[in-house]
Amino acid sequence: MSLPRVSLWLWSGVVGLATLVYVIEEWLWETLKRAMMALGHLPGIRLIESWIARLPPAGAAFFFVLPTSLALPVKLIALHLMATGHLVYGAMVIVAAKVLATALFARIYVLTQPALLRVRWFVAVRAAVLRWRDWTYTQIEAHPLWRAMHARVVRWRAELASWRSRGARRTRRWRAALRLERMRRRG
Repeated sequence: MSLPRVSLWLWSGVVGLATLVYVIEEWLWETLKRAMMALGHLPGIRLIESWIARLPPAGAAFFFVLPTSLALPVKLIALHLMATGHLVYGAMVIVAAKVLATALFARIYVLTQPALLRVRWFVAVRAAVLRWRDWTYTQIEAHPLWRAMHARVVRWRAELASWRSRGARRTRRWRAALRLERMRRRG
């Protein structure tokens, strides 16, 4: 195999993996953000969130790094589980810690962003990270494998939305048929 073919093959693997991570992360971020927002409607949580949202930049920074700090000990426990032969449990703990930390981070980021954007170094780091992310996505999105996988995901989403819509129609029809049957039995 020639060097250009190997590098193309490796780059395709990176793009495929990045695509998978991107799709999962995008879905998780949006889903978890909505779930945490719904959780924020609970009275006690609402009070805590409003308090966090009013914090000055230093307090906001503390809460901004909190999800990562809380996830680290849990990941160490997971590594201990894996080292003692409980690979599946360890992997499940790592995935659960990542999902919960992402959910918490998404919500805390929304709450603390206004305060954090008043800190110059945070604004500079955030801008650099966003530039790097945009450059990375541009590189990945230019790859034919990305375009093919992205088109497939778009089709799957459309099919899922259509399936859900058909399911909702079937449910409405079923309920209407049950109501009609009850009316016939009474009448």
